[in-house]
Amino acid sequence: MPQLSQQDIARRTAQARSGRPWLRLQAQVYSEETHCWLCHGWVDQSLPGTTHPMARTVDHVHPLWLGGEPLDRANVRLAHRRCNTARNNRLRAAQRPRPGFTVDAASL
Repeated sequence: MPQLSQQDIARRTAQARSGRPWLRLQAQVYSEETHCWLCHGWVDQSLPGTTHPMARTVDHVHPLWLGGEPLDRANVRLAHRRCNTARNNRLRAAQRPRPGFTVDAASL
């Protein structure tokens, strides 16, 4: 899959997080799933969603910033907020270029 521009990523993210289609998809995930797809622990869906680390979130299996489909039911799963954040941090860290520590052999 080709690398997306920052504008494309921003547009896809905004599209995925607003409007009735997203709210319907979110409600469908919340009603169909009970366990976090990352840690396999039960998700207490009554916890406050924006403040509690174990609250429910909808996670995109294939992240939007890597070209995942924002409103595809097959691409979203129930997750704890903490698990979702940790996974995203790991994926982004893996994408960062690592500095090379090469030495010119002639200088040795």
